[in-house]
Amino acid sequence: MLENLMGPYRDVGPLILRVALGIIFLVHGWPKLNPNSPIRGTAGFAGFLRQMGVPLPDFFAWVVALLETGGAILLILGLGTRILALGFVVDMLVAILVAKRGFMKVPFMAQQATGWEFDFALLAGALALVFTGAGRIALDPLFGL
Repeated sequence: MLENLMGPYRDVGPLILRVALGIIFLVHGWPKLNPNSPIRGTAGFAGFLRQMGVPLPDFFAWVVALLETGGAILLILGLGTRILALGFVVDMLVAILVAKRGFMKVPFMAQQATGWEFDFALLAGALALVFTGAGRIALDPLFGL
């Protein structure tokens, strides 16, 4: 019964997921580009990556900042969805394994500490888009992607 009712709207699901993930990544990516943000743009983010021992921190600061801003906008539009979603999966895997490694024993937010569950939810949403694609309410179908 629900299939008959909701089936014609199945492409709304990927649209909602793309827009939600895109907005979240955009909000988290913009400070990594903006030198006036508390993060101090790519230079500040590169310093954070350097402290964690990430190789080529300046390069990866730019990669992450551009993925989380420009990639987020493209994700919202549904252009290059699968490849961008794969990039976000890698982004979140690295965030969980490198930035949140001290919190891995406590999976959820404990008191004021940030756990890894939010990053994991973003990873799961991005991974779902890798498999489902953008849906028909997107630019990908116009370009045969």
